[in-house]
Amino acid sequence: MSGVFVLATRGSEFLPEFNEGSYQANLILPPDTGLETSDAYGKRLEAVIASVKGVKHVGRRTGRAEGDEHTEGVNTTETIFTVDAAAGRARNEIRDEVQERLEDEFPGAAVAVEQPLAHLLSHLLSGVNAQVAIKIYGPELDVLRKTSAEIEAAIRPIPGVSGLYTQPQVLVDQVAVEPKREVLAALGLSVHELAETIELGGGGEELSRINVGQVSYPIVVRLEEKDRRSLESLRGLPLRATDGRTVLLSDAAAVNLVKTPNNINRENVMRRAVVQHNVAGRSLGEVVADVERALEPIRAKLAAQPGYSIRLSGQFEAQAEAEKLLIALSFVSLAAMFLILYMHFRSVNLSLQVLASIPMAFVGAAAYIVASGQTMSVATLVGLISLGGIAARNAILLLDHYLHLMREEGEAFTREMIVRAGQERMVPVLMTALCSGIALVPLALAPGEPGRELLYPVATVIIGGLLSSTLLDFLVTPGLFWTFGRRDAERLAAEPRHADDAAEALARDLCANETASNHGAGTPAKGEWAHG
Repeated sequence: MSGVFVLATRGSEFLPEFNEGSYQANLILPPDTGLETSDAYGKRLEAVIASVKGVKHVGRRTGRAEGDEHTEGVNTTETIFTVDAAAGRARNEIRDEVQERLEDEFPGAAVAVEQPLAHLLSHLLSGVNAQVAIKIYGPELDVLRKTSAEIEAAIRPIPGVSGLYTQPQVLVDQVAVEPKREVLAALGLSVHELAETIELGGGGEELSRINVGQVSYPIVVRLEEKDRRSLESLRGLPLRATDGRTVLLSDAAAVNLVKTPNNINRENVMRRAVVQHNVAGRSLGEVVADVERALEPIRAKLAAQPGYSIRLSGQFEAQAEAEKLLIALSFVSLAAMFLILYMHFRSVNLSLQVLASIPMAFVGAAAYIVASGQTMSVATLVGLISLGGIAARNAILLLDHYLHLMREEGEAFTREMIVRAGQERMVPVLMTALCSGIALVPLALAPGEPGRELLYPVATVIIGGLLSSTLLDFLVTPGLFWTFGRRDAERLAAEPRHADDAAEALARDLCANETASNHGAGTPAKGEWAHG
């Protein structure tokens, strides 16, 4: 139980941290930032990152086109920098220094530093570029913005929260055209014709193309840029009525400048605002637990308004789902193991003694995890499941030999029999443990090596569990068998082990009876034939 308690309180994460050899630094400016300004900030970002000792190469891109798989505005700058392994600095140390310098250089802007694959994994799991996404749903944008600000203020002091960022919703200028339907009807015009005129003046229409060398350029008809930015020019767009008269756009519609949100995000047919952050210095599970506690009063206040809700999403959500599935499958596996053991031993007592070897293996696994400074992850759970099967196999070898000595060699249930069985089974148990463990030693000696991040937790858990289970198998298992196994062991030793054994014994009895009857009928025995 102590091993299970240590594993449960160790802290958790979805997957171990990968060693990609590079990091991605994101700088997000206000949504209305232009390309020239964003590019200037991007150059400053490159210079700050390049000045950190241990950074080898730096590359940058500002904004992403609409055809990109992850479209971003020009206010977003992404920088990829590689780490020099020969610099004599730890990767996490370089990452933390880059994060601190960027926060000092760009106060008020959103800055996040993480590895590229982790960045893509976060986006895949939650739709945002962070490990944890706090999503607020509701109908009114003002309430969503206000709640987002409250959440950001509540979780900012939590240790381990890094790169905290609220997706901005700012009010931008927009030209609103409201058609006067009565006037349009009097002029014989439709709303569709009005919209086509506005689209032609503002967006333009491609009439043809011109080829210059190898390049083809479109010929577009629209208003000049200065006129597109002028309300008076837009109001002066001409409309031709059905009777041939020409009227101005301002006569048939109200053209005004209004404030509107720069973007409105939706999820599951509901408006959504997001507060996102990464995790640094602590395990993902510990930080999420603190965030959940900080959100409780905000959730309680928001519950009074119908239609609003808060949900956490991200890597920890996938972690929780994977843990639930693995734990459920573990119980199913234990039930299947117990059924198979009962069919083998035909004893509930001995079956439970075999399963008791699994907690003994967890003691060594927990000790190795603590000694190596690991946290629980999905890879660790996979290693624990594999360890349970190996530990049970060694206990089966020992209990089977106890019964073999009592059934086949006539040994009584004594201390001497238990000692003898342990001595005779020591080599097979050690060999099976060594064969399972030696192959994992290279993985356990290379923590953090690229390509081994997922195998390292599995290897360390199995090796630590093998050490404790192999040692305790020769100490605890004999004690359990001596204390609780006498009645079932003597019962099993007194009866044939399998139905085949019973059939063989019956065949021997029949042969003996047939031989005796043949002697009684005058048939010569084997000795008599030889004598004759």
